[in-house]
Amino acid sequence: MAGYCTNCGAPLGGAFCGACGHPAKPASTAAAPPPPAAATPSPVAATPARSGVGKPLMIIGGIVMAMIVLALAVLAVGVHFVRGRIAAYTGGGIGDSARSAQFRGKACGLLSRDEVQRALGVDIDRAVDVLDGNKPGCAYYTNPEAFAQLQRRAAEQARKDSGAMEGQPAPKTDNPLELLKHTREMEGLVKSLTLSQADKDGRVFAFSVEAGFGRQNWSALRTATALVPGFDEVSGVADRAVIGSFGHAMYVLKGDSMINLELMYVPEARTRGAELGRAIAARL
Repeated sequence: MAGYCTNCGAPLGGAFCGACGHPAKPASTAAAPPPPAAATPSPVAATPARSGVGKPLMIIGGIVMAMIVLALAVLAVGVHFVRGRIAAYTGGGIGDSARSAQFRGKACGLLSRDEVQRALGVDIDRAVDVLDGNKPGCAYYTNPEAFAQLQRRAAEQARKDSGAMEGQPAPKTDNPLELLKHTREMEGLVKSLTLSQADKDGRVFAFSVEAGFGRQNWSALRTATALVPGFDEVSGVADRAVIGSFGHAMYVLKGDSMINLELMYVPEARTRGAELGRAIAARL
């Protein structure tokens, strides 16, 4: 469409004004529309679609952690209860007998450092005579690398034992005693968690001897342990033997003596504890 000269106002017919010769310029030029802005993806569109597996895995993980926490709580209560009941049944002062006193400062002679090293499959740096209350015993110490190695073994035990839980009803998390029906299958899981918090001094195993226990008191011990589900008899170890919930301890009877093995950091405690118990009992 023709315009008018911006210099003199005459109608334009070409590139120059016919009246004054001024270059033709339109009085107004419509501004070109800006290029369309690039579409900004919405936050929802920009976020990759999340898999539906995440939430179920979180729920399962929470249940497993709840089971472990409950297991450890029940274990702590069970250990305290059993110790108290044994003391009540046996009078509590049996460990003061002269027969127990003969091992004070000498208990490590009942089980060498090399024997513990072979049974556990990790280096044992030192063995130290100790007292468990008034009962003589020996404690064995290792290093952080060995604890990590034992934790891997506990994790492998948990993987193997998980197959035994398949097809069984899940324990009720509102009833801690339900967990103790599966203590054998859950030992690897509990030990793996326990081994992640290694003893700060490196203590990995210990035992004590109550030489004056009296074989007649074994039935009292079994009465006490029967009140806490998860204690099982172990055959082929001295006269009698029983292993505690989640493999945390083993009690071995040889004659009138009782051996208490602390196995909280020992995976596959049923077999390894039995080996250690037999070695000690053979020297009593």
